Amino acid sequence: MKHRILMIVNPKAGRAKIKKYVDAIRNNFEKSEYKIDLKHTTVEYGATEIISDYKKDFDILVVCGGDGTLNQAVQGLHDIDKHVQIGYIPSGTTNDFARSLGVAFNKLELSNNLDKFTTEKVDLGKFNDRVFNYVVSAGIFSRASYNTSTKSKNRFGRLAYLMSGFKEIFICKPYRLIVRSKDTSIDDEFIYCSVSNAKYVGGFNIFKKEHVEMDDGELEALFIKRPKNFFSMVRLICKVINGNFKDENVRYFKTPELEIESEKDTEWSIDGEYSGKVNKIKITNLRKRVEYIVPES
Repeated sequence: MKHRILMIVNPKAGRAKIKKYVDAIRNNFEKSEYKIDLKHTTVEYGATEIISDYKKDFDILVVCGGDGTLNQAVQGLHDIDKHVQIGYIPSGTTNDFARSLGVAFNKLELSNNLDKFTTEKVDLGKFNDRVFNYVVSAGIFSRASYNTSTKSKNRFGRLAYLMSGFKEIFICKPYRLIVRSKDTSIDDEFIYCSVSNAKYVGGFNIFKKEHVEMDDGELEALFIKRPKNFFSMVRLICKVINGNFKDENVRYFKTPELEIESEKDTEWSIDGEYSGKVNKIKITNLRKRVEYIVPES
């Protein structure tokens, strides 16, 4: 018996190029005798709401969009406690999670070869009552992920985030954070922090010198203090995006769980999307919670 596929498309993701592939993707699935229901997201009605309102049973979810659309979809599955295989067709600007996972970037490859692909279970992060696929962050550069205009992202790609982030150097103020994990206790001021389960963050392979596995039950925690002057700041940023964490202003460690407390409410982003302000956070690794359809290695 062939599977039923729920296919969710964000028609505005990236440069909106996914729209010209949608019919071909659907036709490929139907030629292989899959039952498919196609749904499009809007600003008011995202992937989380689509999954919540979908009344038919399905055992494969296909997401065409960026990291934010994928996060909405996985949140929707988590909310209704549904476990299905996920096919991801990355169509965003940076596609950090797709690069880390190694999914096919060719828009038609999944629909042409679904029967030949395999699956891989990876960890899912939990941020209080929300879930994240690859990163939660606060501070300089994290705001760039949701403040950068669509026009800039379409024109400059991942460099748009970097350009926006560098503008914050002149105005950023450090946060005082208390960080606790099983083996680490920190009380200090930081201009950036992230907790992730990925090799790529912000379009850069910043963990290339670290051993990062997406199914090991560990999260990568990165905290950066403010250097003494502008030029030291620029040097530090260049070091970090090139995977060099050996600096007195950088704290990096692995942990399956941690708690973060700030003096006042702090803006956080989840998988590159604004998630509001909080001052107490518990972050947990849900090991091998999500199953993705990936090419044979």
